[in-house]
Amino acid sequence: MKSSKAQAVRWLSRLMQREQIDTLEKPAEGNVFLFTIEGFCEQNPTFFICRKEEGLRIGYHSVSENPAGSLPVPVERHLIEWHVLESSTAKERQERILNTLVATIRARKKQYRTCQYCNFKYPPEQGSGQKTCYNCAAPRSPAAF
Repeated sequence: MKSSKAQAVRWLSRLMQREQIDTLEKPAEGNVFLFTIEGFCEQNPTFFICRKEEGLRIGYHSVSENPAGSLPVPVERHLIEWHVLESSTAKERQERILNTLVATIRARKKQYRTCQYCNFKYPPEQGSGQKTCYNCAAPRSPAAF
């Protein structure tokens, strides 16, 4: 299994070659690029880079509080403004975007917890308390008896 950073480096270098996300030459609004960390947990976390008018937004998708529920909600964590990117060389831009993406990945991974019953990692919004995922909490709740 490759590390999260190695996965991010590979994905970002391909993305930047294909899409040139780090320049204002392309339309500044509406492009969302998704990246999924493989092998971290059963429900692989998804991150994004989104082109906005003010710059590149980097964040992750938060899953619904209801495990069977609705679509993931984007949580924007960082903004790299266009003027910062344009004043840098191509290598510096890629390094800045990569460092921001990796920081976002690390911060999100730290939020995950391990269930005391099934030992699966789960995001905090899918937990029932500090140590139990929703899947294990439901059969153990007083309402289930």
